[in-house]
Amino acid sequence: MTSAAPPNLIQDEIPALTEELARLAEGLTALLTRETELVRAMRITEIGALQDDKTNLTALYQKTFKALIAAHNGQPFSLAVKERLAVSGDRLGAAVTDNELTLRVGRVATERLITTIVAAVKEQQKSVTAYTPQQAAGPRRTFMTSAALDRHM
Repeated sequence: MTSAAPPNLIQDEIPALTEELARLAEGLTALLTRETELVRAMRITEIGALQDDKTNLTALYQKTFKALIAAHNGQPFSLAVKERLAVSGDRLGAAVTDNELTLRVGRVATERLITTIVAAVKEQQKSVTAYTPQQAAGPRRTFMTSAALDRHM
């Protein structure tokens, strides 16, 4: 049977967990800001390299957040902890909102572009395959067969 850590030991972890959570939030903020800049600059191919970092930072953020909540054991946060987390949380929230909006606008623009391209290709195909008298009859070619040649002479 394992025993739980003494409450004062868990309480001693709160400043370190608070700083770690704030650091992770700042890292995610920077990453999301970079991704947003790349989308706006239409440098979409460079975004893929950020995805693993974003996934890892998000997982660490969630893990640290849960550890901080557990360390508080239902007790209210101190004013210093609240302020530190509020600042980093506000910045992260703003970056998430901006990133989400930019990605949505980018997706809508991409969908519209694809729709326009598809419509243009379909229109072009219609004009190429449309019925016209010249295409229906084909070019006139006259071939003289040997029988026709004999009669002609």
